Amino acid sequence: MPELPEVELIARILNGCLAGKKITAIKFFYTGMLGRLSAEDFVEKVQGKQILKVSRRGKYLHFCLTGEKILEVHLRMTGAFFFFQEAHRVDKYVRAVFFLEGGSELHFRDIRKFATFRLWDKGELEKFNRTRLGPDLLEDVHGFHFFLEGLKKKPKSRLKTFLLDQKNFSGLGNIYTDEALFRACLNPSRRVGTLNFSEQLNLWRSIQNVLQEGIEHGGVSVANYQDPYGRPGEFQKRLKVYRRENEPCPRCGHVIVRRVVAGRGTYFCPACQVF
Repeated sequence: MPELPEVELIARILNGCLAGKKITAIKFFYTGMLGRLSAEDFVEKVQGKQILKVSRRGKYLHFCLTGEKILEVHLRMTGAFFFFQEAHRVDKYVRAVFFLEGGSELHFRDIRKFATFRLWDKGELEKFNRTRLGPDLLEDVHGFHFFLEGLKKKPKSRLKTFLLDQKNFSGLGNIYTDEALFRACLNPSRRVGTLNFSEQLNLWRSIQNVLQEGIEHGGVSVANYQDPYGRPGEFQKRLKVYRRENEPCPRCGHVIVRRVVAGRGTYFCPACQVF
């Protein structure tokens, strides 16, 4: 599943491709991503709208449209957008095509069919997000002080569980959580309330660094992820623990292990990640 760095990259690329363009037509090959909204209603509400910008909140893509409308897309496991300057063939996994003025096309591809499209009035989405999503770990300006306040709310929670809960902080997923905890030398099963100030600061810096590096290196492609130009990421080559079970820890040489924490496969070094 694309996490914050991948979704951020997708938003930046799509914003450069789409901002200012009008959606002239939409064709669906599958409508399950629309939930209760019919394809006809979706087309009626979106066709003819201009895309003002494409942005990100947590792991969600936001297509900001004229008329104070926002198309929110959650890519989930295998959802992906691909941009083409001119008409392009539709493969069997393409679920929708957005036709844009000037002849360019935006294809939405989803192998597993888990992605969701939701159409919101801008004000309603902003109100809903205040209860659904915590501060964005990359975009929000509150910084370390706000991170400390968040930690205080769940002292008994395990670190991995806490960081994956999007109501606490939005954006982190399984891969980047494991990598951030490794960099901070913290065991994923440790309780939030046991961290001292130095460990809290180190965790914050580790999260920021791993997210920024993920963006700089094009995201992680360990499954299906590609950017809207079809390019895979390179950050998987720099991962220290994720999917490296039974390999030596790059810091201390101990064998990396895999355990289930917060219901997710979790990779860490039991020797140098302090419990």
